[in-house]
Amino acid sequence: MGQKKLTGTEREQIYVKKESGLSLQEVADELKISYECARKWWRRGRDEGLGGLGARKRGRKPKGMLSDFDGRVVEKSLALKRSHKRWGANRVLVELAKIPELAALKRPSRSRLQAYFRQICPESVSIWTKHKQVPKPAKASAVHETWQLDHQEGHRLGNGEIATVCNIRDPYGAAMIASRAFSVKTEQRWRKLTWEEVRQVLRAGFAEWKTLPDSVMTDNEMSLGGNPNDPFPSWLSLWLAGLGIKHVFIRSHCPKDQAQIERQHRTLDGFTFSEQDRQTVEDFQKAFDRERHVYNHDFPSRASTCNQQAPLTAFPALLQPRKPYSEELEPILFSMQRVFDYLATFTFDRKVNSNGQATLKGVHYTVGLAYATKMVSVSFDPHQQQWVFSLPNQDGELQEIKRQSPVEITYTQLTGFEKDLVLNIAQPIQLTLPLAA
Repeated sequence: MGQKKLTGTEREQIYVKKESGLSLQEVADELKISYECARKWWRRGRDEGLGGLGARKRGRKPKGMLSDFDGRVVEKSLALKRSHKRWGANRVLVELAKIPELAALKRPSRSRLQAYFRQICPESVSIWTKHKQVPKPAKASAVHETWQLDHQEGHRLGNGEIATVCNIRDPYGAAMIASRAFSVKTEQRWRKLTWEEVRQVLRAGFAEWKTLPDSVMTDNEMSLGGNPNDPFPSWLSLWLAGLGIKHVFIRSHCPKDQAQIERQHRTLDGFTFSEQDRQTVEDFQKAFDRERHVYNHDFPSRASTCNQQAPLTAFPALLQPRKPYSEELEPILFSMQRVFDYLATFTFDRKVNSNGQATLKGVHYTVGLAYATKMVSVSFDPHQQQWVFSLPNQDGELQEIKRQSPVEITYTQLTGFEKDLVLNIAQPIQLTLPLAA
């Protein structure tokens, strides 16, 4: 029969009884353990004190994840990562190789260094994965109430080009609102769509269906939703706000929140898969235009709301504008005051740099050297159309310290139009409103 496992109290009794004058054999007999066991715990207590009598895991004593490497390499790696949080392990290793005093020393592998960063400084790892927390989007209850927008990337064409397709769908009426192919191949690989290109596709959808939707739903991609670590709205969100359209986001990593547009990707992919349709971006676009028309007018849609009918047959209301739109009307429909009212719903925390400046949307605003290194709260006054910088006072209430006019939020930046364009529309335009049901 093996030796019984001692409790912490019993291990302490071995040490205490031996210190009181008993021999190790007497201690062993009293506790009904072997002499060797009593000697082991007596020596442990003698050498390490009562704190050393705790149970230990078997095997070699852990030495640390990077204990095999020179301390200077480990220390410098950690310093580089903490000062450059967006650097990965490979980027840190590149920088280590440039340091002369570390050139002859062994450096860890990328995977081992990355694991070390996760253990020691988790706050500096995966900082791009912090997405804005949003509720589950509500389902549309009418046509043109919500449009879903998403990108399908990585289409390789016959002439060597790479295309990204921006698709828009009405989930309630199952209509394919717009599909636009863009050539995105670069010298290195390929690029993401810009928000201006997305604006172009939305405008085409507005013009084709002669309406604005109540809301546009997208995922949290940076060109659509802005920096995931900053609540500042994206350019796309601000432009939509100016048109009176709400920008709705799906939940992080939940593509099923807009399952209809995901299904549209697959449908159009199958309709335009022929070699002839995929020679050039122009051929690809012609195929999309053709197949969208067939789907909307003739194809027996399998969408649950269509009952095996084409979307325009099942929902003729798709041809009735919900909010009438035409391209020449947009300069009038767009309102900077709506943009300012939307900005007023946000509050931003900004750290003032050593020069006394805080940054908003890439623009440096002077707050004052007296506030250098302090964290200020920034809000927007929609009536005065100014940024308001504040600090908490002794009672914890925000106290205004500075006001600045916004220079980054302009009519031209958001719409792409010159401001004088509105004044050049001299002829009155008649709006045709849908009749009430």
